[in-house]
Amino acid sequence: MNRLQEDLARHLSDSVERLQKQVEKVEFWACAVTGFAQPVPEYEPESTQVGRYVKPKRSPRKRRHRSGTRSKPKDVTPASA
Repeated sequence: MNRLQEDLARHLSDSVERLQKQVEKVEFWACAVTGFAQPVPEYEPESTQVGRYVKPKRSPRKRRHRSGTRSKPKDVTPASA
């Protein structure tokens, strides 16, 4: 009879341990779903870390091409030739 009680106690303990792991997973996913259910806040660049580096009401600068890379004179030969 003692062996039967030990087996039952071990099975009960294992079941409780599996249940605790499942509860942890449920809590994790419930928290994740709650976070995704919130609306996305309005973007305010002045209140972000990047906002410190961007001057207000100034459009970004256009990229300029390097001078001399667009067209080469035809009579110039490379130094390696």
